[in-house]
Amino acid sequence: MAEEQGTNQPAPKFAPRARQSDPERRGFRTSLLFIALGVVMSFGIVLWLGLFNQQDEIRLEISDIKVDETGDVELTGAIYRGQTARGEPFEITAEVARERENGVVDLSSPTAELRRADGDVMNVTSITGVYFPGITEIDLIGDVVITSRDTGLVMSAEVIHANLEEGDMKTDRPVRVENDSSVILAGGMQVTDRGSIIIFTDKPRMTLHNTGNGS
Repeated sequence: MAEEQGTNQPAPKFAPRARQSDPERRGFRTSLLFIALGVVMSFGIVLWLGLFNQQDEIRLEISDIKVDETGDVELTGAIYRGQTARGEPFEITAEVARERENGVVDLSSPTAELRRADGDVMNVTSITGVYFPGITEIDLIGDVVITSRDTGLVMSAEVIHANLEEGDMKTDRPVRVENDSSVILAGGMQVTDRGSIIIFTDKPRMTLHNTGNGS
């Protein structure tokens, strides 16, 4: 009788968890990617807010200045230095910054660097940029890349449009987001609430890399 009872005992409840461990790890890795992406998106918005909405706290260095017959002002070798509201230093450079008579600013080869309080260094680059002060919006155009050194995250897109007042960013062009463990490809992306909400659009696809260490 004792032997029959032993054979009828249910299998330990923890047994299936070994088979579920890999999906759990994958879910953890996926969540880290989205957390890092949220940080990067917040950084991009905050950085441009810092440049254009706190001009009284910005230090500007230029190598040359010109005013043409139309009244447009052209700054060569423009370097903007300042701090975010949290005291994190940033630097934005442009080979040429041209302010039109209507106030719109054209940026040639803009780059930006932010040194975060946690030690991370984040960068934004693009071929050109256009800032519209009347509606506090900016377009980054051509090979837009946003990176985070510590998270290893890289986001690239052809065009990004940001509404600085609302804290939104979006693109309707292909976007790629990746780190060491994952890659996200999508036909577009919307970022709202200063990076808190991220929506990938137009057939998004995610690939998880095999890191080789079971995580």
